[in-house]
Amino acid sequence: MSSKQILESPRVHTPFGNYSSAVLRGSHLYLSGFGPFDREKQLVGDNITDQTHMTMKNIKHLLEDNGFTMDDIVRATVYLSDIGDWSGFNEVFGQYFEGSFPARTVVACQLNGFLVEVECTAIKGD
Repeated sequence: MSSKQILESPRVHTPFGNYSSAVLRGSHLYLSGFGPFDREKQLVGDNITDQTHMTMKNIKHLLEDNGFTMDDIVRATVYLSDIGDWSGFNEVFGQYFEGSFPARTVVACQLNGFLVEVECTAIKGD
């Protein structure tokens, strides 16, 4: 059985607490929830479009820096502070995939001062 490996990216902020940004086990990569924060942990953007772009860039950077692509994502869970932002989020989210889209769940919830958070699972290979 393969052991788990903790992965980070020099282009993405470090965790805010006692968790790992991503855990690799075999060919499965589990990403923690990412939000619209830059490398210095500063909130980027004040609308759903800008915050979604920053969130998706963080995910893309972590994946690419560890040998994965956005199209390796098979599942995503999205947390929106306002479900009314769903359309704006969805428009930006779709721009980050060239192949098929991952399975996805969208949940409205209270976030700590930001509008969107995305967690996902990526699998490398067949």
